[in-house]
Amino acid sequence: MLFWLMLLLVPAAIFGFGFWLLHYACARRELPEGWEDRRVEKSSNEAWKQAWRAGREWLEHRETEEAEVQSEDGFLLHGVLIPHIAPRATVILFHGWRSSWELDFLCILPFLHSLGLQCLLVDERAQGDSEGRFITFGVRERTDVPVWVEFVANRFGRKHPIFLHGVSMGASVVTMASSYRFDANVRGIVADCGFASPYEVVSSVWRSRTPFPAHFAMWLLDKFARWFAGFGLKEYSAEKALAKAEHPVLFIHGTADRFVPSYMTKQAYEVCRSEKALLLVEGAGHCMSWLTDPEACQAAYRDFIEKHLARN
Repeated sequence: MLFWLMLLLVPAAIFGFGFWLLHYACARRELPEGWEDRRVEKSSNEAWKQAWRAGREWLEHRETEEAEVQSEDGFLLHGVLIPHIAPRATVILFHGWRSSWELDFLCILPFLHSLGLQCLLVDERAQGDSEGRFITFGVRERTDVPVWVEFVANRFGRKHPIFLHGVSMGASVVTMASSYRFDANVRGIVADCGFASPYEVVSSVWRSRTPFPAHFAMWLLDKFARWFAGFGLKEYSAEKALAKAEHPVLFIHGTADRFVPSYMTKQAYEVCRSEKALLLVEGAGHCMSWLTDPEACQAAYRDFIEKHLARN
């Protein structure tokens, strides 16, 4: 009797564990309005609070436009355009995993605007106001990048310069799209604290947060992601795309990042085929490079933008 009970319970437990992994890592979550403000205000990082408040006040005095496109697999994707009165280029910004453009970019919007850049802030699929059931760690999100690029080209002309900018998972989204030959004027890519591949980053987070071996959990998550979310953890990677990169890339990463270790950006930089630059910010945690050393980040960003706006 015990044997037959175990025969039933063990597969059920494994199946339940697989569903829990898929839900935790990939399933869409509806977050309450204003959750970004509450998260920032609970932080002990005073520099983040000040920059966030300044960014929020700056945005309140700017006109914004809602933007919508349809992904190649039929999802309605949402974004917000912050126009510039005399735009030199448009930068399309992609946020991180279970995040939002408000949380990830509000602090730097005034600086980007000061460079003459108008900003298109994207809600990635299965997050924010965009449709979708599952986050795919860049594997499917990368196919949404050309759709947003085409939106900008159709709106502002095919000669209008475009930059792509991503943070955390968003950085991996734009680097996974780095091998595309866009039918538009894409001048460069900025990747801030991105990861090498879905498998590698989920394994790293698992090992840092649990005492249990990662191999079985990652194998199970990969199976459930393939069965229910339509992607595999090893299906594609930033490194695979960067080995065929068509566009210049500026890599930024904090050396004290414990969520996405900086060695992932170093590896990506090494394999990148296109013109590239690397800024490692000493002592910066995850997504905190701009707050830890704003002068270095602004200088690197400004140099990158000016250099690639100047080329024909």
